[in-house]
This record gives sequence, structure tokens and C-alpha cells, in this order.
Amino acid sequence: MSKRDKWFAFMLALLVAVITFLFEFDYADIASEGLTLSSIVLAVYVAAMMGLIGSKLGEKLASTPAANGEHTQLWILRAYFKNALIFAVATIILSSLTLLAPEIDSTTASQALILTYHVFSALSLAVYAVNLFFMCVTLKFMLNRQIWNA
Repeated sequence: MSKRDKWFAFMLALLVAVITFLFEFDYADIASEGLTLSSIVLAVYVAAMMGLIGSKLGEKLASTPAANGEHTQLWILRAYFKNALIFAVATIILSSLTLLAPEIDSTTASQALILTYHVFSALSLAVYAVNLFFMCVTLKFMLNRQIWNA
């Protein structure tokens, strides 16, 4: 995975977390959609990886060096899939926890509980944003390789 993409993912997560926390956005508003999207994306990742095994494109990617010259293009794609899978699963877990958590009444709850909820919401939305980033980057990589293979 390129340093540029790692840096962008980190900065995206940081920016989304800070904005979410400052403006008190609630991840619970989109947790259901996050769970649905991540579940579908997870299935697509697995199907794409299984489709590469033994295919001509997979063999071509395995034998073609990447731009950095250190690894093959298949190794690079595997690194993106690995990160994409981690953030998809993390989004599914955080969305499930959000949907299962009881609603917090801000008039009776302690400040520490409210602060914890806002931090959790910011973290969840940051993970969701990085999940979307990896979905886009992985899709771009796969489409470029499909066109390249044609």
C-alpha cells in the first residue's frame, strides 16, 4: 500500500473524527446503512479475491512488478484488500454495537457517559469514512487492472 494512501486514510479518519466530535454528529443516524453497505462490500471483496485465484488476471498480476519495484501488483492488491477487509469488519462491529446500545437520555445521563458516547460516535464515523475510502481505492485498482488485462 502506498504511503500516500496510508497518509490520506489517516488524515481522513482524523478529520472526520474531529468534525464529528465538534459538531456532535451521531453515528446512530447512519449505523444501519453502514452495516448494510459494509456487509455487501465485504461479500464483494471475498468474491473478487476468490475470482482472482487461478485466473489469468491473477497470474498476470502475480508476475508483474509494481511501480515501486519491490513487490508484484498482486501483492499490492492483497495489501489493499487486507486493509479494506479490516475496515469493513470494523464498521460492521461498530455499527452493530451502535444499533444494540440503549439510547442515552442527555438530561439524566452523566457527562462522562455522554462524552464517551460522542467519542465512540466519532470513532465509528471515522472508521466508516476510511471504509468508504478503501472501497473506492480497491475498486479503482481492480477496474484499472481489468482494463489493463483486456
